[in-house]
Amino acid sequence: MKEIKYCIKLQNLEMSVHCLPGVGLDSNIYVVTGNDPFIVDTGTGIHIRQVIDQISRVISLEKVGRIVLTHRHYDHIGGARFLMKELGAKVYIHDLDAPPLREGDGWATLSELGGIKTEPIDVKSIREGDVFSSGDHEFRVYHTPGHTAGSIVLFDDMTGSLICGDTVFVGSVGRWDLPSGNYDELVKSLHRLLSLDAVNLYPGHGPFSLGDAKHQILNALRCLGEV
Repeated sequence: MKEIKYCIKLQNLEMSVHCLPGVGLDSNIYVVTGNDPFIVDTGTGIHIRQVIDQISRVISLEKVGRIVLTHRHYDHIGGARFLMKELGAKVYIHDLDAPPLREGDGWATLSELGGIKTEPIDVKSIREGDVFSSGDHEFRVYHTPGHTAGSIVLFDDMTGSLICGDTVFVGSVGRWDLPSGNYDELVKSLHRLLSLDAVNLYPGHGPFSLGDAKHQILNALRCLGEV
């Protein structure tokens, strides 16, 4: 079997956001560096050893104390259990998406679609307005329901960097037809993202975009026929 390798894509170091592109079903994983680094999303966990290796090339693993999950779906949270044990880190997710992880609910996390059992995870609840500081930059939590009830984005207004999970992609928009998804809420969330004056877009899947985040959000609304 051919070995699957992760590849770190480093962008402007001043922005301190580093992307591990998703392999197979994995979501993208983001490493936010600084004196107090944190990780956003964890993939399915299938390639977790490669993920650990690549993270260690960017930051010292013992410095990572926090893992933030953008929403409940297995392709984003499947590696959380392993990473929290390996790194000794706490895992955070929005209050509305926390129960399925605590209960190991394979339907709400969608792991059952892949025939995978979801084990309960001890997660901490976060809400709108909470801030995750890396020491260099502060990323504020915005609640953006639509893809799931507890979907969030993280926004650093100093650099205009938006880590947006599956709410919006480069050239596309997140689904709303899965458990707890809602079309009207997704549209409202996208309109709200327009007001943030984002510059750089870091989605849960596919390429990231530097310099034209607002254009990508407008494209998402056009895909929905809302512009």
